[in-house]
Amino acid sequence: MRRKDSYYSFPLKLNQVMKGKQLEHVEIRKSIHQNIRLIIKSLSLSYRFDPTFGSLLNKYHARTPPQRRSERAWREEMRESIQKNILDMLMRYETRLEVTDVTVDLQFPKKEDNKPVVRARVDVYGELTLGRRDQFHYPDSEIEEDALDAFPLVIPVGKL
Repeated sequence: MRRKDSYYSFPLKLNQVMKGKQLEHVEIRKSIHQNIRLIIKSLSLSYRFDPTFGSLLNKYHARTPPQRRSERAWREEMRESIQKNILDMLMRYETRLEVTDVTVDLQFPKKEDNKPVVRARVDVYGELTLGRRDQFHYPDSEIEEDALDAFPLVIPVGKL
């Protein structure tokens, strides 16, 4: 029997249902954590029922700074764009959390690296809106296995 304060684990394991087993339930923090990870890792325009769902992390895939733009300004614009997008997605799709801050840290490769990828770290700070208004941080230290699975996010980029 499903408890009132539990949520289905994501991704759903439908093969378990087909075998007649119950779906796994998780507490609110882990459920929010899983939803944030889904939002961050989903490509924008990838869901036909809601084309606004998904993050812009891959918008900059294999792109270099536009001509006549400083690389530093372009990188800052990219970071701010991703940060704003994630904040907007969380405000729209994660109502169990009142988001107070989202930070995105982009770590660009060094010129001598063979793999031109940008590593992204996303931190979300907020307060739960259900029950006690506890503080929330993503990646939450209470949910270490999910944090390890979620990071680092990688954005392939063009010639640096």
